[in-house]
Amino acid sequence: MPRKITVILMCIHALFLPSWQSQAQDRCSTNQYEIIQRAKSPTRETPRQFEQWMQSRLSRQALNPFPATASFITIPVVVHVLHNGTADPTNLSDAQVISQIAVLNKDFTRMNLDAGNTPLQFQSVAGSLDIEFVLAKRDPEGLPTTGITRTLATKPSWTLDDQTDFKALSYWPAEDYLNIWVINFGTSDIGFAQFPESSTLPGLAQASEDRLTDGIVVDYQTFGSIDDGAFTLESRFNKGRTATHEAGHFFGLRHIWGDVSGCADSDFVPDTPPQTGSTSFCPPHPQVSCSANKMFMNYMDYTNDNCMNIFTVDQASRMMVVLMESPRRASLTTSLGATVPFNVANDLGVRTILSPTASSCATPLIPSIEVRNYGTNTITSTDVELSVNGVMAQMKNFSSLNLSPNQLTTLNFDPLSLVQGSTQSVAFTIVQTNATADGNPANNSKTVTAHIPLTTTLPLSELFATTPPDWTITNPDNQIGWVNASAPDNAPTNRAMLLNFFNYENQGVLDWIITPAFALTMPATSQLRFDIAYAQYPGQTGDALRVYALPGCNPELTQAILLYDKSGSSLATVPAASNEFVPAADAEWRKSEILSLSGLSPSINWQLAFVGINGYGNNLYLDNIQVTEDELNDIALTGILSPGIVHCTANPVIKFLAFNLGTSDVTSFTATYKVNSGATQTQQFSNVQLGVGEQEMFSLQPISLQKGSSEITITLSDPNGIQDIASNNTFVMTSVFDQTADKAPLRMTFDNSKEVPWQIASQSNSSVWEPTATNKNQSLAYRSFTNQQVGQESWLASPVLDLSAGSFSMFFDVSYAQNLPGDDRLRVLASTDCGITYDQVLMDRAASSFTSASSTEEWQPGSNEDWKKEYVNLSSLTGQKNIRLAFVAINDNGNNLYIDNIELFAGDDTNPPITSVPYQLYYSSRNTQSDVALTFNLQEKQDVRVQIFAMQGNLVYDMVLSETLNQTYYYDLSAQTAGIYLFRLLIGDQPSVSKVFIGH
Repeated sequence: MPRKITVILMCIHALFLPSWQSQAQDRCSTNQYEIIQRAKSPTRETPRQFEQWMQSRLSRQALNPFPATASFITIPVVVHVLHNGTADPTNLSDAQVISQIAVLNKDFTRMNLDAGNTPLQFQSVAGSLDIEFVLAKRDPEGLPTTGITRTLATKPSWTLDDQTDFKALSYWPAEDYLNIWVINFGTSDIGFAQFPESSTLPGLAQASEDRLTDGIVVDYQTFGSIDDGAFTLESRFNKGRTATHEAGHFFGLRHIWGDVSGCADSDFVPDTPPQTGSTSFCPPHPQVSCSANKMFMNYMDYTNDNCMNIFTVDQASRMMVVLMESPRRASLTTSLGATVPFNVANDLGVRTILSPTASSCATPLIPSIEVRNYGTNTITSTDVELSVNGVMAQMKNFSSLNLSPNQLTTLNFDPLSLVQGSTQSVAFTIVQTNATADGNPANNSKTVTAHIPLTTTLPLSELFATTPPDWTITNPDNQIGWVNASAPDNAPTNRAMLLNFFNYENQGVLDWIITPAFALTMPATSQLRFDIAYAQYPGQTGDALRVYALPGCNPELTQAILLYDKSGSSLATVPAASNEFVPAADAEWRKSEILSLSGLSPSINWQLAFVGINGYGNNLYLDNIQVTEDELNDIALTGILSPGIVHCTANPVIKFLAFNLGTSDVTSFTATYKVNSGATQTQQFSNVQLGVGEQEMFSLQPISLQKGSSEITITLSDPNGIQDIASNNTFVMTSVFDQTADKAPLRMTFDNSKEVPWQIASQSNSSVWEPTATNKNQSLAYRSFTNQQVGQESWLASPVLDLSAGSFSMFFDVSYAQNLPGDDRLRVLASTDCGITYDQVLMDRAASSFTSASSTEEWQPGSNEDWKKEYVNLSSLTGQKNIRLAFVAINDNGNNLYIDNIELFAGDDTNPPITSVPYQLYYSSRNTQSDVALTFNLQEKQDVRVQIFAMQGNLVYDMVLSETLNQTYYYDLSAQTAGIYLFRLLIGDQPSVSKVFIGH
């Protein structure tokens, strides 16, 4: 199974090797595009199947040639310019677009000015087609157009993988127009095209994804020719031959070397000599390959634009077969897109069908269409026939119109009932306009094929033991969609609906599974519940599940109500996995996702649509869907607000969040709790006002804790005195009661047993910071590399700190090597109430911002270069006591994260003085002759006595500096006479003396 394509042969602008021979990179990615298309659609025909069809048609054409035409075959073209702004170079001028159309016409009819450059050897086989490319003159609605659309791109550049997305931004029906998208490639591509299909394999022409992507894509820097204007184009591709090359593919031509290295394969064209591979640049003729001269000047090779000049007779024959018989090619020849719209009197046209839609409820609906006056006079009346499955159901006269030319209006019909569980063809046809025959019958009729879902009564319960026959599954691209599959939970034989994102390369596609229609009689208590299981593919965040309520069974999402929208990690129920995910047990499911339906009107029928959005990630399972109107009682415990995981309170008040997931307001509930294995305590909450879908904070009575770590279990139950139905009521929390205190400045190196200890803690059985040997001696490591439980946290909490002496700044060393796709996280939090709440975020950064290397191996720092020093501003904590700091590692299964040398300095200097010796005496930069600085770097806090003596022996300064560690002190001696002064320091019981000269 192809997984996450990383190597693609692309059309390139540069980086060709200096050779005329085949290169490792391609100028055109049509071949790779076709490989991807076939991989996505197992029913798509193979090149061999297409070639068998082509050869049969060529043989038949040799016996019965296509009839000669009196004039050129006209191909209507629409050029979609996807630009990055009105004044951006990607927004090509009309003149440049027109230049490209002129190049196509000259090259295909062999009217190109450089046709004479074709070597004499090949002139006898030079071919042409009697076709004319014409910018469309009427749009799909029949209105006048220039054939050029301009659309603001949603991305600055695009890749081959984005083709579904950018083509959807602007598209005209491929059966009537040759779509050419001009884009800014973000890769080395310059073009690709969708290859045609044969007309013999059943179902191929109906593949909707093929239809919606059919056309040519060209980079904006290769579109048009410098022969027609001073356009900014790539120097090698500046004559418009990229579009000529891709148009050759569009009409069935392969690369001249057959896309295979060697002489054995070919392009299936007899009059193009075989060659071993592509040709680059513009070599001199002749170039020999496979014992013959190469036709490297053929439009289907890779030479520079100024080197290309020929299609052959047999290439033209292949293209003619495609034009005459291939789906969405033959229809181009009869399209009205290239004809100027004609305006006649009494021309009313059906613009679109508003109701019924592709899915409509079976209860009586109001058929509705939008019509436009395409004519030259005011329309005052019309007769419109409505038929169902070819049988007239209504003939409606609308006699009070006042529709000016080009004006729109809506026409509503009498209520219509359709059969449940059926598919109905509903057609609208304008019979008369202004009491006479309509002036233009071509736009008088439209048809919709409407699926009429079955209607059910509530409660609705679907366990998906099999694919439910009364549900609707919509698979827009006819590829991977919702299927019934084995999905173990608490029962190993369980089955569910699967959307196989793991093997689904067509990113961005929406796949639907839709309930039968139902009406709500008690919306206030109505709920939807379902179970899901999903694993992310590492680094992929695009998979999503949305749930919509469809009013009147209308599948148009613009009319739907979005009830649920989760993607990536918020959708996941297990850690990310690079292998294909299949749930193995009940614990890998998220049971009872609950959505209120109270906002849905009881006056119409509804359907619920579960819409999976493919991000080519990993598998999504859906099970146990229930829609009920019964009153449900469900109160969930969704979080603990306080105390924090490490605090200094022996009798904390636990504050928790309760969420009402039931169908009626909660006015009372019960909380039970216990500490470790102690007795269970009960607390009643009455006079509560917790509305449906609301969350609120509640507090328990103070509990009693012993010093150290405790496990506290809290359970909520009996909302409104009734048994709770769900298992989301219990929370087990770790609580560390620690009153250890310290005073800034301070240092934590994790090496010195005399350092005041910091607390390491995590919830439940989560991984924790752990001491480990590094090149810095002892450090702390959080081992994300082996931890697959994404989102787990580990805390390193400081003692209770006294910062009342002034302002402080914090520094620490960190080491990390990124291991894609994981990107772990480090947060630094602060508490001002001794750890009851950690409400200040001092730092919150992805670990990749600390990275000093990238490694797919488990990271272990080995040198000082593997570490970075980080600064944290503590100014918000200035002058306060009862401070706690916490380093929180958040796991993303990336790589190990190390911290060391946490140090608090006095002051808020982002670059404080630091010395490598116990103390350093030096002139301060404030005054180099009379201002002296004394910086300490002691192993532990000590009292230091500082005495300053003049040379005459008199004492001028004497003070004890208490709890000295890393501080810097300044001494202004400008008031003293110039001369030598002695600094005598007593550090503990160790004296030392230094001399300094004071000048003025």
